[in-house]
Amino acid sequence: MILFSLIIVFFLILLMIGYPVGFAAGLASFIGAGLVFGGLFDIRASAMIARLALSSIDSFLLLAIPFFIFAGRLMNFGGITERMFAFVALLVRPIRGGLGHANVMASVIFAGMSGSATADAVGLGQIEMKAMLSQGYQREFSAGVTAASSLIGPILPPSIALVAYSVQAEVSVARMFFAAIVPALMMAAAYMGYVTWRARKDGMPVGTRATLAELWPAFRVAILPILTPFIIMGGIYSGVFTPTEAAAVAALYALCLGVFVYRAYGFSRLRRELMGTLIDTAVIMLIIIFTSAFGVVMIRAGIPGALAEFFASLTSNPTVLLFLMVILWMVVGCFMAQTPAILILTPILMPIIKTYGIDPIQFGILMTLTLTLGLLTPPVGMVLYALTRVTGLSFRELVRVSVPYVWLTLGVIVTLILLPGLITFLPDLLL
Repeated sequence: MILFSLIIVFFLILLMIGYPVGFAAGLASFIGAGLVFGGLFDIRASAMIARLALSSIDSFLLLAIPFFIFAGRLMNFGGITERMFAFVALLVRPIRGGLGHANVMASVIFAGMSGSATADAVGLGQIEMKAMLSQGYQREFSAGVTAASSLIGPILPPSIALVAYSVQAEVSVARMFFAAIVPALMMAAAYMGYVTWRARKDGMPVGTRATLAELWPAFRVAILPILTPFIIMGGIYSGVFTPTEAAAVAALYALCLGVFVYRAYGFSRLRRELMGTLIDTAVIMLIIIFTSAFGVVMIRAGIPGALAEFFASLTSNPTVLLFLMVILWMVVGCFMAQTPAILILTPILMPIIKTYGIDPIQFGILMTLTLTLGLLTPPVGMVLYALTRVTGLSFRELVRVSVPYVWLTLGVIVTLILLPGLITFLPDLLL
C-alpha cells in the first residue's frame, strides 16, 4: 500500500504542476515499474512498459475513434447542425420554454453523430445560445441547459468513452452502445422536466405552432443528418457492419452530406478537418498508451487486491459497493478527464466487480455517466471552460447554473443502480 501511495502521489503532483494526464501517467508508469521490480532505472522494467504501451493500441476496436471524430467534426461545420436545430426548434415552438426543450433534443441527435461533449458545447452550443438569447431567454438559464445537455454526448452512441471502456474491460462495444441508450434518454427526460418547471415558474416565451409550409422545408434539409445515429445503430443491430465499420460508415456518410448534398466543404476545409482529426486521434492514442501502462503497473503492485480487501471490510452488498464507487468516480472526475480516468480505473476495478458479481455492462455505464459529471464540476470542468467563450458567463457563474442539472444526473445514476434492468434489458433484447 505504501508503494501504491508513492506512485499515486507522484502522479497527482505531476497533474498539479500542469503535466498533461497522458504524460503524467506515462512517467508515473516508468517510475512505478522500476519500484515494483526492485530498481528505479531497471532496463527490464522500462522494456516491459514499452511493450505494454505498444500493445495497448493493438486493437481493431480503436479504429472506430478517428472515424467517429472525423464524422463529428464534419457534422459540426457547414451548416448541418444549424439545419438540424432549426427543425427541432420548429417542432417545440408552441411549448412554453420550447427552445430549452429544443436544446436538449438537438443535443441528443448531435450526440448520435459525434459522441463528444465538448464538440456539442462549442459547436451546437453557439447555435443554441444565439437562438435562445434572441428569443428573450435568460442568459443564465440558456447557459445551464446548454452545458447540461452536452453531457449526453459521451453517453449516447457513438461514444469514444464507451469504446475505451469496451477495450479495457474486454466487453462487447455493441452491447455497451445499446446499454447506453436508455440512460441517455433518461438524462434528456430529466433535463426537459426541469426546463418545463422553470418555464412555468419564470413565464418563459411561448411561440406559435409551425405551419406545414415551415415544417416541410426544414424537415427536408434536416432529415439526412438526423438519420445518422439510426444508420449507425441499425447497421450494428442488423449485423450489416461491426461497431468499427459503423464508425467508418458514419464518417463516409457525413462526408457525402457535406460535399455532395449541402456542398458545404471545399478541399481546404476537408484538409483542415482531417488534420484536426489526426491531432485529436494522436492525443487520445497517447493517453491510451500511457494510462494503460499505468493501470498495469497498479495491478502488478497489487492494488486491486488491496482495494478488494478495503471494500470487503466496508460492505458485502453489490448495491452498496456501487454507491461507494460513485463517490470515488465523482472525486476522480473532479480532477481528471473522463476517458483517461476510464482507462486507468477499469483494469484496477474490474477484478473487484467480478468478485461482487456485478454486470460489467452496468458497471461501465455507471462509471462513464458518473465521470461525465466532471465536465461540469471544478476544477477541471472542461465543458464549462469551453462555454465561457460561447455564453459570455464566467466559470464561477457557469458552475452555479449547472448545479440543478448535476443533481438531476445524480438522480438518474441512483435510479440506474437500484434498477439495473434499465441498462441491460435493451442489449439483452436486441443482441
